[in-house]
Parts: sequence; C-alpha cells; structure tokens
Amino acid sequence: MVAPRLIEVRQPRPNDLMGKKFVIAGYGTGFESVVLWRVLDNSGHPLGSGNIQGAGSMGVIQDFGNTVTLGNTPARGAHVTLQVFGDDPSGIHPPGPDLNIIHATLFTSLAGFKLYEVKSGDNLSKIAQQQGQNTTANDIFEANRDRISNPNLIFPGQVFRIPLLA
Repeated sequence: MVAPRLIEVRQPRPNDLMGKKFVIAGYGTGFESVVLWRVLDNSGHPLGSGNIQGAGSMGVIQDFGNTVTLGNTPARGAHVTLQVFGDDPSGIHPPGPDLNIIHATLFTSLAGFKLYEVKSGDNLSKIAQQQGQNTTANDIFEANRDRISNPNLIFPGQVFRIPLLA
C-alpha cells in the first residue's frame, strides 16, 4: 500500500508555460508549516529556490500558494524542472519528503498565451506570424514539446499554446 502524499502541487501543471514570475499552489503539510521549492535548468543547475509559508503543520493539510520570481533565467523556451517538497530537518535525505516534480517551459518575458487550432495549410512560422506576439516558430515548438515531436509535421485539429511575449 502506498502512503498518501502530504504535499500536492496543483499549479503549475506538467508541461505548463511559466514566466519569470509564476504561482506555485497546492495543498499539504510541512515541517513548521513550510513547503520548499526550487527550479532547475535542463542541466540540473538551480535557477531559484525558496520556501512557501502557511502550509499545514502537525499533520494538518492546508492550501498553500505563493508567487515566485526567478532571478536567474535561461534562454526563452527553456525546459525547466520545478521541485516542491517538504523540509527534511535532518538533512539526510534532501530534497525532503513528498517530492513533486513538474516539468515546464520557461519564457522569461511571457505575457500570457493563447490557444490555436491548426488549420489545413498552417505551419509553425505562419502561426507565429499571424497568432503570436514577438513569437517565433521555435517558441511555439518549445511551448508544445508534449504535443509536437517534429516541428515540420503538424496536423489540422491539433491545439497549440501560442506564447505571447513582451
């Protein structure tokens, strides 16, 4: 039998788009009411880390949420890993209990995104030009790596996230 998780992340979700500033939200319980987070680049180097105050403690599970701003940021469309976990005061088993791993795509100047359904005759360059805001074909590809395996092979009916960049 698997023990229930004491920390669950609701936002961001796997494969989400994140800006330099984003929200981490979920529910859980942590040592002294603290849940920890860190963002790692594709090579495992930290881009930012911190704590979220106000999670439950003493086994009481509560909602938590915190707006995070990253200082160090990689190139646009970078694939990053968000880790959210409980504190391990012993330091024996970092990063601590109930590790949540969320893979996402980071655009430092993300102003938002919109959804676009591919039509016959579309290609990523055309979509970027007509639907994007400072958006390239590669931006669309990186934002939809979970939906596109080959940027030259897209199909009518697919729905893509189009990043809107400031």
